Amino acid sequence: MTITDHPLVKKYLAAVARETADLSPERRNELLADLEEHIAVALAEESASGDDEIRAVLARLGDPRTIAVTALGEEPPAPQTGRGRTLALLGLLAVSGPLTVFEVLLGLPVLIGALWWLWTAPQWRNRDKAIGTAAALVPLLFVVAQFVVPRGMLNFGLGVFIPVLLAVPLFPAAVDVHLLRTASRPA
Repeated sequence: MTITDHPLVKKYLAAVARETADLSPERRNELLADLEEHIAVALAEESASGDDEIRAVLARLGDPRTIAVTALGEEPPAPQTGRGRTLALLGLLAVSGPLTVFEVLLGLPVLIGALWWLWTAPQWRNRDKAIGTAAALVPLLFVVAQFVVPRGMLNFGLGVFIPVLLAVPLFPAAVDVHLLRTASRPA
């Protein structure tokens, strides 16, 4: 067991990790690695092995909250996105479904713009952006299937066509609910 595996050191580093949850994962990991290295050097220089000696070294480093405030002050603030912009994007994604199905020439530019806006928005993880993209493309796939599949092959009758026709434009709207719930969720 190395000295940085000591329960007091682990507890200290865990407290710093909790307090720096708002940092980017890369910056938080870098800070924790630097702290661990600094602790190891300080403990080795003082030949600290007992709990009291380790507590003294950790006390000299400072309170985990103070370290977090300092680190958070050094990191540039995350870009803020207003609730209005998020709702406007989600509305555009929802409208792109029906437009793509019923007015393809107008729906395609709206769909492309909505997807571009989605992928440049900072409030979602890539996983959520991929889910939104897949849902937004479902109506386009429905339109393409109408032209690609030979006539008569998709003739399931009106009983199947109407639910499909209703579900295809509503699918992007349903995923909007997912995107709204996951907006600005930490990574």
